Amino acid sequence: MIESATWHLVSNQSEFLNLQSDWERLFQANPRHSPFLAWGWVNAWLKHIAGQHELQIVCLRDDSGELLFVLPMLRRAGKFGFSSKKIMLVCSYGPECSDNLGCLCAPELEDTSAELTASAITRSYNRNGLVSLAFLDSAGSFPSRLKAAMQTSDRVIRVRPDAACPAVDLPRSWDEYLQQLSSNFRSQVRRSYKQVGGDGQPSFRSVGPADAEAFTSDLIRLNRSRMQAKGETSSLESEAFRGFLREAIPYMASQGIAWMDTIVHDGGVLGSALHFVHGKSIYFYMGGFDDKARKIRPGIALFALVMQRGIDGGYAKFDFLRGVEAYKYRWCAIDVLTHNVSIYPSGLLRGYLAPAVDDLYIATRKLLKYWRNLIMRRG
Repeated sequence: MIESATWHLVSNQSEFLNLQSDWERLFQANPRHSPFLAWGWVNAWLKHIAGQHELQIVCLRDDSGELLFVLPMLRRAGKFGFSSKKIMLVCSYGPECSDNLGCLCAPELEDTSAELTASAITRSYNRNGLVSLAFLDSAGSFPSRLKAAMQTSDRVIRVRPDAACPAVDLPRSWDEYLQQLSSNFRSQVRRSYKQVGGDGQPSFRSVGPADAEAFTSDLIRLNRSRMQAKGETSSLESEAFRGFLREAIPYMASQGIAWMDTIVHDGGVLGSALHFVHGKSIYFYMGGFDDKARKIRPGIALFALVMQRGIDGGYAKFDFLRGVEAYKYRWCAIDVLTHNVSIYPSGLLRGYLAPAVDDLYIATRKLLKYWRNLIMRRG
């Protein structure tokens, strides 16, 4: 199949738009794909978040024209002179990067996805360029396999652990899962869950695709309100990011990828939670609640609702995505690391100084974010 396949580089918007139907078929065909590789998510990101860029999407089709593989990349200016025109994964930067990125691949080629990615890079991108693949799931050894496949390309390959994404392996029953929680937290979960429901009480509501726009508006409002109450800055303070979500969430809902749940009372929405589902995994993306509803712990109630639905539906994993917030571990989450693979040209300036500067830049960003949040909390 691969021997007779054809590689093609998509570098303009019209070609990308023409990919939609084939991209969506390929995405749905493989349950291991991250939801952040859905076509509408990527399209909304390019329109609202990407800024100045040049598409560099590598595609592989068989001799009948069927799409087998997509490496969704773009080229944009780097921060420094010797890192200019860096090629990177779509959705791997911006005010709130997506997690669990990578390539799209037909199920029968899944075992060779890292090798196909290496081939796509060496065929399509000049060896003097800088290539960055961020937020790669390490569970299937993709980053290490990619590094091994790139060793003969006369480039400098760096694999860096990036972020912890706490995740829960879901058991076969809700009662079994509750027994894994600490006794104190188990009592909180049961109490919060019971407080939502019944006549005159706050109640759950799962939102369908037809109401995705209204759900998105409530989610944005509640998330911003909750972050302000905590003394932190919400990524939704960015108008560009709000515009992105207003386009991306309805698309994800229309494709059956989004679970949109709320807690309502007296005609108003007290809490909202957005999850994405694909294959056997559930991904918590964003939530928010009215600080006046804190007594009923709407966050705990919504997580309990979604996890129980996932267990009843046969889902195997609940992924909290990036971030090591303490509340995730109360649900028995265990860290799963994502990795970044950076590919540099050989040579002193670009092959050795560029990695050092990248490391310094990443460390500086993390330090500034830490101090900004600390100042917000104390202010």
